[in-house]
Amino acid sequence: MLNQLYIGMLMLAQAGGGGDAAPENLAAPEGPDAPGGFWIQFFANPLNLLLLSGILFIFLVLRPQQKQMREHQARLAGLKKNDRVVTSGGIHGTVVQVSSEEPTVTLRIDENSGARMTVNKDAITKVLTPDDKDKSKK
Repeated sequence: MLNQLYIGMLMLAQAGGGGDAAPENLAAPEGPDAPGGFWIQFFANPLNLLLLSGILFIFLVLRPQQKQMREHQARLAGLKKNDRVVTSGGIHGTVVQVSSEEPTVTLRIDENSGARMTVNKDAITKVLTPDDKDKSKK
C-alpha cells in the first residue's frame, strides 16, 4: 500500500502536477481487477458478514445439537425392559415396563424393597450402558 502511494507521488511529481486535481491515470483501480478487490469488497459489506456468521452458527452450533437430539430420541424409542436409566432429577432406576404407545415408563428405583415409580419418557436424560455402570463403581 505504501509502495503504491510512493509511486503515485513520484508520478505526480514527474508530471509537474501538484495542483488540486489528480490525473485520472493515477487513480486507484477499483472493482474486481483491483488487488484483493473481490474479498475486500465482500468483507466490507456488513450483510455479507452477517450471512457468513449465520452459516458458521449453523455448522458449529445447530447441526451438532440436532444430531445429539436425534440420537437421544432414538435411545428413548429403543428403551426396553431391564435398561438402566437416569432421569432429569438424577434418579437412577431400571426399566420395568415400557410401552411404545404410552409416554410413560415404570422404573424400579430400589432393588431391596422393589419400589417403583412412573416417569415420562421425556424425563429420561441418559440410558446407561454396561460401560457406564463399570465406571460408576470405581
